[in-house]
Amino acid sequence: MKIGIRADGGTEIGMGHIMRTLVLAKELYKIHDVFYICRVDNPLSEKYRIGIEKIKSQGFVVKKIRKDFILFDLKDIKGDLLITDSYDVDENYFDETKKMFGKTVYIDDMNLYYFNVDFLINQNIDGVDFAYKVNNDTRLLIGSEYIMLREEFKDVSEKYIKEKVNHIMITVGGADPHHITEQILDYIKMLDYNFHVVVGPSFEKDNYLKDFENSKVTIYYNADMYEIMEKCDIAISACGSTLYELAVCGVPTLGLIIADNQQSIAKKMDELGMIKNMGWYNNLLKEKFIHDLNYLCNDFVRRREMSLKAKKAVDGNGVKRILEELRLGACI
Repeated sequence: MKIGIRADGGTEIGMGHIMRTLVLAKELYKIHDVFYICRVDNPLSEKYRIGIEKIKSQGFVVKKIRKDFILFDLKDIKGDLLITDSYDVDENYFDETKKMFGKTVYIDDMNLYYFNVDFLINQNIDGVDFAYKVNNDTRLLIGSEYIMLREEFKDVSEKYIKEKVNHIMITVGGADPHHITEQILDYIKMLDYNFHVVVGPSFEKDNYLKDFENSKVTIYYNADMYEIMEKCDIAISACGSTLYELAVCGVPTLGLIIADNQQSIAKKMDELGMIKNMGWYNNLLKEKFIHDLNYLCNDFVRRREMSLKAKKAVDGNGVKRILEELRLGACI
């Protein structure tokens, strides 16, 4: 079966859509012909380059479509199944792509449209709160049991929570156009912890973080996320898909909202006691940030409860469940 995956990544839009679909793509590729479909801007634009390079580095062919002619160019691409993970869609997109491909899948976060698709996936923990508008025969794969996590995050053992915090992870996602990492490092420079800072693939080329590196601050440019999470006692993280990796590893986390689609996820996980929601990055005040960080570091009982609740909610088998549903409904 020929399976196309429609997703983009880059410095402005981040790498979340690329990274989560790559998890699914690698599993599908074991049996099927899987390729990507990515937008391109004008020939001199860097907007989508990093996303395309990441996909190619994983061994997948990329078919390019023009940013302003998406549906027109999609007509020339043949496939039995189209999986779309993009916010650059509308109801017309779903109607037209359903005519072009045998089966269609949409990976959603925000429930903005009527979804004329065969499968609708929302892996987010707040997905169960949405009332989706879909066809009668649309299969809904909703909630944290469908979270798409990489192989290394399967069958992770329970985390041992130490009474004293030594190691803290800082990660704001694949891109950091607002220099949030720099802001946090400036806030914590006088604190006596060991900080492990992840630089995403779409960070700006001129690395302004090198000036912060010292005996207490380690910068990771090609990070092994699982290894860092296993090492760290708590994390400071953007409220994107990394929250689910931290959850399955049982790492107590302070979450920062850096995009609209992260608001309800952060709120839900905070309500469930899985994270401490720090709110929007641009409302972050140094005194409150330091207070909340030290408070969590000193509250062993709360950290242990957060770890247990997070690990209970995310088991790492989401891709397996999605594949089972696709086999039933699309005969893949």
